[in-house]
Amino acid sequence: MRTLIVTLPPPGESANEYAYVLSPDGLQVGSAASAAAALLPQPTGAGAEVVAVVPARALSWHQVELPKGTSAASPRLRAVLEGLLEDRLLDEPGDLHFALQPHAKPGSPVWVAACNRAWLRAAVQALEAAQRPASRIVPELWPG
Repeated sequence: MRTLIVTLPPPGESANEYAYVLSPDGLQVGSAASAAAALLPQPTGAGAEVVAVVPARALSWHQVELPKGTSAASPRLRAVLEGLLEDRLLDEPGDLHFALQPHAKPGSPVWVAACNRAWLRAAVQALEAAQRPASRIVPELWPG
């Protein structure tokens, strides 16, 4: 398995070059450099993947408690998160993408990451246009 880990350019910065790490196994660094999207290495082999890393400064983190009956698979999740976060956000909730921490459980404190939805869409589409679609999107840093 080969893994290409690509850092997305922060909002407002040019996407001329992407810093990346190519790993032979997802654990060790094989090589690191930067390149234009179209010149990024193509991971190959069984289980090959592209991981997009969202820069820490592009995210805001918020801790909330999901109401009982709400799960990550709930069709109401977006509306619930907007209601819980609307007084804490500087931007309009409709302009943001929300990501819930893995294994979030209702009734317990959970972390929610928020970032500009249009910026994230454009960054992911740029990788797709270069034939390097992201199989996962992860934060550069996270609380706790």
